Amino acid sequence: MSPEKLVRLGGARPLWTHAVSVGEVQAAVPFIKAARADGYKGPIVLSTTTQTGKAMAERLGGGLFDLHIYYPWDKKRFVARALDSLRPAAFITAETELWPNMLWECRERAVPAFLINGRISDRTWGRINKRMTRRAASGIYSLFTELYLRDEEDARRLAAVGVDEKKLHVLGDSKVDALLARKNAAARDGWREKFGAPERPIFIAGSTHTGEDEKVIAAFGILRKKRPDARLVIAPRHPERAGAVASLVPEKYITMRLSTLAEGWDVLIIDKIGVLFDIYGVACSAFVGGSFADKGGQNILEPFSWGVPVQYGPHMEDFAQASRAFLAMGAAAQVADEEELAGVWSRLAADSGDGERWRRLSRDYFARSCGASMRTWKLIKKYL
Repeated sequence: MSPEKLVRLGGARPLWTHAVSVGEVQAAVPFIKAARADGYKGPIVLSTTTQTGKAMAERLGGGLFDLHIYYPWDKKRFVARALDSLRPAAFITAETELWPNMLWECRERAVPAFLINGRISDRTWGRINKRMTRRAASGIYSLFTELYLRDEEDARRLAAVGVDEKKLHVLGDSKVDALLARKNAAARDGWREKFGAPERPIFIAGSTHTGEDEKVIAAFGILRKKRPDARLVIAPRHPERAGAVASLVPEKYITMRLSTLAEGWDVLIIDKIGVLFDIYGVACSAFVGGSFADKGGQNILEPFSWGVPVQYGPHMEDFAQASRAFLAMGAAAQVADEEELAGVWSRLAADSGDGERWRRLSRDYFARSCGASMRTWKLIKKYL
């Protein structure tokens, strides 16, 4: 840790918050905002592992934290050096991230450690819920001073492997707070104006992974037979795939990239970072990727925060709680293949007057779900 960086902390012990990449940053920044809103004036260090995580942190939380660093390699001597340099008042990590050496070193130094917005995905549960791994998992999770979890199922799973139930607190999903803070109707309306032809319905496939684009394009082809005015926006999870995705679109459709946007397109490929959330707001429907591919699903909260109904494939393990809620209220459809997706799209295109219903469902859901960030901060600040 360079002396120049440490000077920014003014000699005070910082609150060290770690968020690996984009998703974790979206969970951590609302917590930091809650701390500042509650009057916390101490220094805050935010660490990430990826450059995209750093960029997202600066975009969402610029001015809220005092110093960004890249997280050290989780080996004893590296994390010990970082802890001895920063002397944090507490260490906080987000969602699913376990750093055993960091947690051990925090315990050695009596630094309280917390998991915020914690979740135990089906995939993680499958790994730790075995006779040979339960004891090890319990030992690692028990190194946290307290764990703040998204839902009751997460708490039940940790208790089942042996974590002390007194450490487990179910507080909700802080990403809900992040979404509500990010919503910008003016930005959404700006995209609507750029896209033109507002009478043509837009269907979005967001955060798609390799192998999913073909199915989305096939579903669009089926839809166009019933709604020839429909348009499709595809936002690959990794924008560098934009060229490969564009090559999959049949020549009969006018295909463009966002970076070279002009009028008259049928299919638009998003080749920029940081715009998908606002673009969701112009859609009449959104398929969310990572769900045909076995990736656990991407963030279905984002489109629904705009009142846009969502669809996804069989894999939505990482957003299982939201998925269950959306399906129960009729705001989502889980589809097996491109034909089922096309069927849902066709029904939505035929029921274009349902927009206010979707928006009402969205308002009700988010009104019930917000506030996790402040609840988390209120518990952590007792240790500072």
